[in-house]
Amino acid sequence: MNALHDKIFFELQTITSCHAEFPARYMAACNLHALVRSEPQSVNASILSSLEEILLDLSLLRHRQSFFLFKETAGTMASLITDNSASLANKTLNSLKRVLRLTKGSSHKAVTETLGSLPFTLKTQVLKNRNSDAPPTLTWQELVSQTKYSAEGEFFFKGRSLVVKLSNPDKILVIKIARLGEEIDNLSNEMIWMEHLHNEASCLPVRFDVPQPVLVQGNFIFRLAHLPTPLPAKLKLHHQKIAIAFVAHKDYFSYANEPRNFHSDSDFVEVMGRNSWLLGYFAAQGLVHTAPIPLFHNRVQHHRREDNGLYDWTRGGRLDQWLASCRHPNIGLCGTRDFEHFSIFNQTGKKLYQQIGVHILSLFLVTASYFRNRQADRVGLQCNGNPVDARHLFDKKLLVLLIQKIVCSYYEGFTGRQHDEEMPFDVHQLASRMIEEMGVDNHMHEILRLPDQNQMDDNEFKNFLISRGFSEKRASSLTRGSAEIALLTGPHLGGFNQQISIPEIIDTTATTAASCVLGLFTREKEHLFQKSA
Repeated sequence: MNALHDKIFFELQTITSCHAEFPARYMAACNLHALVRSEPQSVNASILSSLEEILLDLSLLRHRQSFFLFKETAGTMASLITDNSASLANKTLNSLKRVLRLTKGSSHKAVTETLGSLPFTLKTQVLKNRNSDAPPTLTWQELVSQTKYSAEGEFFFKGRSLVVKLSNPDKILVIKIARLGEEIDNLSNEMIWMEHLHNEASCLPVRFDVPQPVLVQGNFIFRLAHLPTPLPAKLKLHHQKIAIAFVAHKDYFSYANEPRNFHSDSDFVEVMGRNSWLLGYFAAQGLVHTAPIPLFHNRVQHHRREDNGLYDWTRGGRLDQWLASCRHPNIGLCGTRDFEHFSIFNQTGKKLYQQIGVHILSLFLVTASYFRNRQADRVGLQCNGNPVDARHLFDKKLLVLLIQKIVCSYYEGFTGRQHDEEMPFDVHQLASRMIEEMGVDNHMHEILRLPDQNQMDDNEFKNFLISRGFSEKRASSLTRGSAEIALLTGPHLGGFNQQISIPEIIDTTATTAASCVLGLFTREKEHLFQKSA
């Protein structure tokens, strides 16, 4: 044991030596991780304290590759709680909570990713599929007869969905019609998820109004013989009127960030807390909603990028059109919605941790958009070219309460326990920074680069510019592929091709996601921490 201690202290001395070259310090961190992983019982309180000091060493942050040294160190600490016989498990847990709250930069990223990858048990999920017979054809009267209600009033369109009020004043019938060229499996998948979640929702302690799918001759998919009301001119729907139908609560199309939907701010707090709980609860079951809102780093480049322009929050890049992304969130008065975005996760690890972060970040963004939606037309640039300043629409005290509600509710849904500790980040600083960056439209421009122009034909190029606010005359005067073009498409969070303008929201997202995973891991390993207390 003494020989092993000598080896551990030698590696610690190398890591903390200001005279050692950084590659040598990194290799020492790797060696130390291997030593502790092989003999976790050899670690004492002094060694644990040294590991914590390394993660809090600000001088290491100046090295470009410091993340990798910190990741090895954080992994060393994590191995002390993943080993069931570790004698310092409880002290290590408290140490990890401290470094989660206190670390910065690459050290914080290393700690959060390490904790976010801790293992816990995921429930095996099985979805009940339906047969895929040829879709039956029926009239809308025949469709309504498949429900236990009668139609009341006129049909109207909500986007591509045909809606009618039913004899039950709390219910509506929604007929969702496939888009032109859409894969029919998308609609079928949504109904499979809807049926599954409708059954799950009945035993939840919070309100979750999942619609009831309408089955037509044992099928989810059907053809509508004719429409009971004219089709809006701009809609491009399936020529055979392939559709699905479900009975939903009357609030199904009421979004959580529209102030007109609430009698008071406290009602909004309740809805955001409930949606946070639901997203967290289902994520812990391995049922993950992958798109509470659409998040992009660059929408324009989604056709030619391997990542389709989707936003990877762990990289902290510019967030494209944040306010537009919140226009129709899948977070509503009834709970989460658009069930085709649910996905089954069978394994814990970094991918699930990232999806938890997508939930947290989306909830923060939707919350900020609620304040902006108090005067939704105040957006963009003023006539003099200065950015619109809408900071007066925010209520900092309310925003602080909402941030706390989101974090605590998600944690409770995810771990099954109340969040009874202090916030692992400065909630007041985050609220101030959100108001400062999301209340002023400083970043309005993006660049249409030549490779993106060259992927369009001339007609697509012209229509693209018109859709971004160009007049037809100006769009026609520009030659595709001749020069980069500045587009006024914001507000964005960050300048084009730069980092996000509010890195605090990324740090908080990471901290919250890691805290949730750590909380559930701790609950499952409770016997270990009690034994070492």
